[in-house]
Amino acid sequence: MSIPAVAAQRHAVVFDCNVYLDVAEVLGEPYSLQAFNKRAAQVGRDPLPHNDSKIDSLRALAVCTSGRFAGAETLEVWTSDHIDRMVRNKAMHPTTEDAVTGFRGLGWSQASAEALVDDLVYGVIDASGGGTIGQAFPDGEPPLDHEDGLVYGACREVMRADALCRTYCVTNDRGFLSDAREGRLPDHTIVLAPARFVALVRSARAATGMQNVVRGSGGTS
Repeated sequence: MSIPAVAAQRHAVVFDCNVYLDVAEVLGEPYSLQAFNKRAAQVGRDPLPHNDSKIDSLRALAVCTSGRFAGAETLEVWTSDHIDRMVRNKAMHPTTEDAVTGFRGLGWSQASAEALVDDLVYGVIDASGGGTIGQAFPDGEPPLDHEDGLVYGACREVMRADALCRTYCVTNDRGFLSDAREGRLPDHTIVLAPARFVALVRSARAATGMQNVVRGSGGTS
């Protein structure tokens, strides 16, 4: 009697819009895949965390493009209508500081902002085998504000589609990270800063590589 194979762990990550905007700022207008790949290769061996947190955002996206977490475990990138819209709008927002929120946009043209979503957000999604959940409803609001609640709501929808999937939210928002760290959010998703997400994936891949070396040599661990 054959023993059925155990399904490999599935991992899914939702990136907050600030991660995509970091990458846009690093690469400049207009976004190009060639520039993304070149920069990712240049900074691949730089210290982690990087002294420029935007570089860690770029590396967090780059580690997902293989569609693999470690070994046979998959890693998919997911988005939502809200995330797409916020990336587009904030890329187009003027570089002058908003009098109410203090936010500074990238000042990109509408065409470049739309291409950023099409080519960066969906480029990473397509490479990883992920997708979009479309409309999301807020979760964790409060303590999260409405915008962050919608991002966390997207994570909840990804988890609902597959309760066995391990879901991550990667963000640079300090309040978001603090709320997760202090246990103030529903626990369906692991919330990490980009550098910690990169470290997690690298550690898992290194452990898998070491296991393969041991098996190949006939040793035990």
